[in-house]
Amino acid sequence: MKSAALALAVALVVPSVALPADVFRWTDEYGRVVYGTEVPPEHRANAVPANAPLPHGTSACEARWHRYIASAACFDQYRVVGGGLKPEAYQRCTELPQPDPCT
Repeated sequence: MKSAALALAVALVVPSVALPADVFRWTDEYGRVVYGTEVPPEHRANAVPANAPLPHGTSACEARWHRYIASAACFDQYRVVGGGLKPEAYQRCTELPQPDPCT
């Protein structure tokens, strides 16, 4: 029973989006959370991998939006001219539907 509870806790803390290691999350000077593959020099100190656990107190709705934005950042690496995607994007990234707005 304890192992099932531990597995559930880990599943809730660790985002379930498969991301390459080079997608990062950081907070900019305006307090916005930003996802991307190129971290500006002034934000490298507080950048973490995008699939790192979210801060304590993050609501379930906010967590869904974080996973969605991280997924979009993953796919952005594979965009080609004209807006298409390279086929390997679907092997490395998880496509997620846009969540409902948080209320």
